[in-house]
Amino acid sequence: MIIPVLHILNSKGSAVITVRPDEAVTAIAHLLTHNRIGAVPVVDGTGHVVGLVSERSIVGALARHGAEIDRLCASDIMTHDVPTARRSEDILSVARKMTRSHSRHVPVLDDAGHLVGLVSIGDIVKLRLEQAELMAREMQSYIMQEGYGAVAPRPFAS
Repeated sequence: MIIPVLHILNSKGSAVITVRPDEAVTAIAHLLTHNRIGAVPVVDGTGHVVGLVSERSIVGALARHGAEIDRLCASDIMTHDVPTARRSEDILSVARKMTRSHSRHVPVLDDAGHLVGLVSIGDIVKLRLEQAELMAREMQSYIMQEGYGAVAPRPFAS
């Protein structure tokens, strides 16, 4: 079953917290913590995604720069080569991109390249779980309606 990214955006919403390239890393860390999110897209003045700052980016910067991290900004630590998706793209295709790039967040762009949402690996797992539960209920309902669950075993013929 092909399910587009739009399905996830419709259920979770398309509001995305973003930062500018010159945003201080310490401010971004507070933003992530306060909003209980794992990453923020870095957006330039024209609304285009130029990178992504994740918890992983911040931990890496802390390991490399130590106490000097408070002098860094988003553009210093962001991932530049961020995989993106379109609203019509299949979520399994997006999951493959995440796996190949070792990323847990994928910005969703419109046809003009502007940010319209963000999909996380958690969003995909949640949707896949919902699909599996629905399929299990449908199969159970089908089996019970057809009477397969109440069929008595036949004796063996001799």
